[in-house]
Amino acid sequence: MNKTAYQVPGNSHTSRQASAELQYVALTGDTSRKQNAIRQFNWATYMVDFDGKNRYPRDQNWLTDGYGDYVRHFLRAMAAIPELSPSDEDHILSSSSVIQRVDYRNQTGADLDRGDRNSNVNNIILRYTAYDKTGTEQMHLLKKPSRVLLDRNAVNETDDLSFEGYKWRPLRNGGILTINRINGNVVTVLD
Repeated sequence: MNKTAYQVPGNSHTSRQASAELQYVALTGDTSRKQNAIRQFNWATYMVDFDGKNRYPRDQNWLTDGYGDYVRHFLRAMAAIPELSPSDEDHILSSSSVIQRVDYRNQTGADLDRGDRNSNVNNIILRYTAYDKTGTEQMHLLKKPSRVLLDRNAVNETDDLSFEGYKWRPLRNGGILTINRINGNVVTVLD
């Protein structure tokens, strides 16, 4: 897209810049642009009309990257800086593989009762299936899990994610669970 023809801040362009800056923060630890990037995201949300249309200040609908890229920029930023994710819900923030299915506790229609011998359906926080047998996922959870199962087998908590296992990093509200899978694709996170 040629930004020289329509030189106003846009929702997708602004959120892309903010996302890139927050990914830079995560990679380098340089937080000098972090607050400005968060403000850019806040501003970009004002470009969404009351009914969900992405709109520009002069009332034009933006029908190209405003729907495909716009939300993806927010998701990448939450994966880079998990503190930006909703603090009152459990969410998968990133995955190195395609997530084929995810069921969260309290989700209408969730299929949590799939016969895990090591779990009770009432103790399941979430369950997901990834496409690849190896991969890494990061999620924001309301509380630290008691166990993590990979293809129905318990995996260990570890500080070294070069091995199969999971790591917990507490936040002010909940924390970040990172799971490294080496030989399995069905993950069950238990309360």
